Amino acid sequence: MQFMEFLHQAAEEVQSFLGEVEPQTLASETASELVERFSSLERICAAGKLIFAARAAESRTWSRDGQRSAANWLADKDKCPLGEAISTLEASKRLGDLEHTKKALGEGDISVSQAKQIAQAAEKEPATELPLIEAAGTESFKGLRDLVRQILMRQSSKQEEEERYRKIHAGRYLRHFTDYDGALRIDAKLTPDAGARILSALAAEAKEILEAKRKAGEKEPYQAYRADALVSLLCGGGSCRSAEGEGAPDRADTIVIRIDAQSLRRGHLEGEEICEVAGVGPIAVARLKRLLPDAFVKIVIRDSVDVLSVCHVGRTVTSHLRSALEERDRCCVVPGCDVSLGLEIHHWREDFATCKTTNLDSICRICTKHHDLITYEGFELRGGPGKWELLPPPMPSIHDTG
Repeated sequence: MQFMEFLHQAAEEVQSFLGEVEPQTLASETASELVERFSSLERICAAGKLIFAARAAESRTWSRDGQRSAANWLADKDKCPLGEAISTLEASKRLGDLEHTKKALGEGDISVSQAKQIAQAAEKEPATELPLIEAAGTESFKGLRDLVRQILMRQSSKQEEEERYRKIHAGRYLRHFTDYDGALRIDAKLTPDAGARILSALAAEAKEILEAKRKAGEKEPYQAYRADALVSLLCGGGSCRSAEGEGAPDRADTIVIRIDAQSLRRGHLEGEEICEVAGVGPIAVARLKRLLPDAFVKIVIRDSVDVLSVCHVGRTVTSHLRSALEERDRCCVVPGCDVSLGLEIHHWREDFATCKTTNLDSICRICTKHHDLITYEGFELRGGPGKWELLPPPMPSIHDTG
């Protein structure tokens, strides 16, 4: 085929270019443009692989090559982990009749990772294909993944929700290993409710550590304080531990759960309803009801509070206002930032010292990194909900002599 010859020639030319060019001889702007072009080419090539993978598996080429399965063959050709190859084949099969997804994928409008998420949901609920493709253009990958999770939860019966929970519980683990520089690394798999309790305790302890460090004039990344919090809670001395030294915390940040009132009354999800632990992910309604007696659980019932009517005069953020803010800004509002833990409340319209008021329209939640960029580096947050943009400080004029 002429196209096959074209692909072969194009690959040879790219290989030849990479073998001859020396990055340090190029202007940095040229290198930046090359990265953008290669990223675009990478997405297109990955799209082609995903679109044709399922059909290629039918050819039995993998058997003639001595491979145990089509997934093993793809993993060998792609030099990727077997699990990733299996995921690619499953997604390729799901694409099936999803013509809109294949078109968006081929034109580079969505990435392979986004296509895999969309196909997973559209296979269960075809009507969601186009809305998810549209969402992929505006949402971060985490935002798209959360939408897909909500769709899959809606398609599950109460029994399926409980079965999914039991499978996660049965497969729970905590592993550790030592990385190349000798550091201890930890990986864990937990149920959403157990994970929410741990993250809540870590957030509360990290906040205490952060405040103590700031008073001492020290400043480190928030994630470093979360690591300190883990050691503090497990090894003693943590402010979240009881006086008797028991493992259960006597204080923790509130676990926020978002749910529709109808779902809470009914006991399971229907239609567009949601039930999720903020910052963690979807949870079965039946499992939520077992958490309700916990003193550290806060329920945000979506149709019972008109968040637009909340207003408070004073710097202190009331619990009512905080609930509304957490419901609106579930992660850092800066476009592309998915951080949902350790967020700070920021007066984005006007500094509190000037306006002397705190209301929902004047505040937002941002991560520590972006808060520091705004506070210390001259960045500016503008736009408002749904239209946020982070503007860098203005470049100094060439006429400035200072």
